[in-house]
Amino acid sequence: MIARHYAALPAGVIAQTCLLRIECDCMVAGDAGLCSRPEQYAMSKICRMNRPRVSLITVCMNAAATIDSCLFSIARQSYRDFEHVVVDGASTDGTLAILEKHRSEIGTLISEPDRGLYDAMNKGIAAANGEFVLFMNADDTFASRHSLRDAILAIDKLPDGDVYYGSIEVRSDLGQGFGPVIHTPASPDAAAEEMVTGCLPHQATLARRAVFDRTGPFDLRWRRHADYDWWLKVMADPTLRLRRIDTVVASFALGGASSELAKGQPEVFAIQNASMLYRSAEWDRRRIELLQKAWLEARIEAAALREAAAASGLAPPPLPWKARLAAILPRPVLRAVQGAKRRLSRIRS
Repeated sequence: MIARHYAALPAGVIAQTCLLRIECDCMVAGDAGLCSRPEQYAMSKICRMNRPRVSLITVCMNAAATIDSCLFSIARQSYRDFEHVVVDGASTDGTLAILEKHRSEIGTLISEPDRGLYDAMNKGIAAANGEFVLFMNADDTFASRHSLRDAILAIDKLPDGDVYYGSIEVRSDLGQGFGPVIHTPASPDAAAEEMVTGCLPHQATLARRAVFDRTGPFDLRWRRHADYDWWLKVMADPTLRLRRIDTVVASFALGGASSELAKGQPEVFAIQNASMLYRSAEWDRRRIELLQKAWLEARIEAAALREAAAASGLAPPPLPWKARLAAILPRPVLRAVQGAKRRLSRIRS
């Protein structure tokens, strides 16, 4: 029996045999529960379906600290029908040496100066030959060695979609006691609301290459959030179909520096305000409601953190009343007060 012969093979030979379309008995019977090797069953199922080619695109610039983990994560994927396109922005920190170490596993390597992250991502799209595109950037990894396989199996169950997105593992940088959590994004019918105060995860998204023919490349006017702009274009196009898949696709480390938030969030709001998706009185009202809800939740969370810090003796000393007032006043009001104060000082002198 094929299954008994198959079960005796080493794991590496099993994967190779599967790619030659030799299937186990339980696959023929159509019952995964009868299979003593679930991985063997899943790979046999992949063999029976039309396996789409995936273009995995990694963009990097001076990413020596993280790129090795990303490359290893891609190279060990059990689903092998992919090409890996790497676009490096002429790194100077040792990234290129690491890329050369993995050169046999990289299909296309481009290393040249670019105009930023999204220019590099556009170069990756132009070089892609797969049916699907997935961006796995230098500080991202797949959640497991079977993530791509599981995503393709999920897509096979929903073949009418154009853009598929799954869940992500979020790793905190807050240290011990803050383990990884799984974030499952909103379903397609609630995705537009999710985008008002958040974003769908690009690391867990497989888009058909043809989608970019409709949306165009990433808009280089947006230096920090052109992927957010792309998502809104996808959602505003009635011909493009979103599908959520029940797969944890990627893992990424949560940064969240307040300085980056201060620089990036105004761009998000500018993109959102200009989007065709939200141009209606109904959406104006709903966006206000969602932003108010998010603001209140942030205030409550901040108050809880202050109370916890005070209880543990870690609370900072209270700010002087002038500093507290400056922190809550809107910027235009604060500038007006400061200007008036300067004018009064000149009069007194």
